Amino acid sequence: MTQYKRGRILPTTPYMLVHPSTAAHYLLEGRSLVCLVRHGQTDWNIIKRLQGRENVPLNDAGHAQAAVVSQLIEQTKRHGVSFATVCTSPLSRAYDTAKYITGSLGIDDPVVLDNLIERDYGSLSGLTLDERHRLFPGGERQAGNVETVPQAASRMLRAIDDMLETSAYRSVIGVTHGGLINAVFSRLTSGEIGTGKTLTVNCSLSCIAAGIGEPIPLAYNLQNESATIYLTKLLVHGADI
Repeated sequence: MTQYKRGRILPTTPYMLVHPSTAAHYLLEGRSLVCLVRHGQTDWNIIKRLQGRENVPLNDAGHAQAAVVSQLIEQTKRHGVSFATVCTSPLSRAYDTAKYITGSLGIDDPVVLDNLIERDYGSLSGLTLDERHRLFPGGERQAGNVETVPQAASRMLRAIDDMLETSAYRSVIGVTHGGLINAVFSRLTSGEIGTGKTLTVNCSLSCIAAGIGEPIPLAYNLQNESATIYLTKLLVHGADI
């Protein structure tokens, strides 16, 4: 559990939204597997300073997290998952995380996609929680120049289309940001999880089946070995990824 704005506590719990057997069926129908990884930790994450599109680098813990998630993803490759492409936000905290993953997989450098960049928080960007409450007690609406959650979700869906166009395989990884992942999962789950309800963990993995009709959310905020287990279970149930 993580302390969040105005004293609220938002869960960082992993969610398996679709059982691997059903998820495998969706993929066997011709959909592709899109795996979204949140970047590793930064110093601003620790002090809850809103990063937005500020180019804040990974800290030591973030580098360690990126190394761990890259090893977990490499394990899925050894079990048969074919990841040939890693896409990334242009911000360094995402790109550097993606470089760990491509290094572990032994594939080409990450493909930078502008649509994977974090939400634009406008005047709120760079402020701590206390500063935001003091300067903009009305939140995002008062700031007035913030990319809305629906706008961010629509952009994330465009990014998914961009990712699928870059990959010749049925599975692709996108390294991006918590605000963007939460926005798209809020849309795809009708607000059950995501923005305002849950928080993504640094270097967690969330899965979506995409390419036919509306994307289907499969799993959210998978952490540590649970990510490897979920992906390998898709293979056990016959998914071609």
